[in-house]
Amino acid sequence: MFLSISEALESIVSTVEQALGPLANLKIEGVHVRDIIIQLVSTIILFLVVRFFLWKPITNILEKRREAIDKSLEEASVARENAKQIEAELSTELSNAKMQIKELLDKAEKDGNARREEIIKDAKEEAKRRLDNLELELQQEKKNMEKEIRQEIVDIAFAAAEKIVAKEINHDKYLNVVEDILKEANS
Repeated sequence: MFLSISEALESIVSTVEQALGPLANLKIEGVHVRDIIIQLVSTIILFLVVRFFLWKPITNILEKRREAIDKSLEEASVARENAKQIEAELSTELSNAKMQIKELLDKAEKDGNARREEIIKDAKEEAKRRLDNLELELQQEKKNMEKEIRQEIVDIAFAAAEKIVAKEINHDKYLNVVEDILKEANS
């Protein structure tokens, strides 16, 4: 039942050769099998050491890194949403500001038009008042001229009458007569 090590190795070699099929022509010797088994055992031990001593710390580091990246992505998503919200608010405020500016410009235009109309109205009233004053002055001047002309006519008439009659004429008496004649001439 117990085989020696060399017999066991030979048995393993034959089993491996049978399992290899067409690769059996490689002629694996017992030394090679021993080397392969040592390498397999070393690989399994190395795998177990890496698995228990390095895998978990590396996995933890990678998990923490993944969580940090996820957190950064979430923060970026929140920041993007905040930026969109702020952009919408700014857009609303901009449109409100444009409307207020338009209202102010419309009001300023209305006020300007009203002021212009007021200035034009005041200028027309001033021109009419000056024209009326000028007309009153002209009428007064006309009356003064008519008085002066009447007075000159009276003076000329008295001078002519004095020469014609060659005697002293009562100035007040004939003044009334001349004025009556002038009134009849004007009517």
